[in-house]
Amino acid sequence: MAQPSLDPAALTVEERLRLIEDLWLSIEKDAEIGDSAAIEALGFDDKIDPELLAEMERRVEAFKRDPSRAIRWEDLRAELQQKYG
Repeated sequence: MAQPSLDPAALTVEERLRLIEDLWLSIEKDAEIGDSAAIEALGFDDKIDPELLAEMERRVEAFKRDPSRAIRWEDLRAELQQKYG
């Protein structure tokens, strides 16, 4: 398959994140219809501790319910750098 011509650097961060999400969702759809490569690609979470996976899913759902309680990455990074250097 030919690689599409796309310069990720020409996209904004938001556009790149949206592209990642769109690609991931397309892989999920392929897995749902039985594409073995897609099913295998999605199997990465089989190696994640079930309790950790459940916690991550809980946090995603909490964010979806109330995005205003989220912390921006830039703020978290600044806080961690200040606290831990």
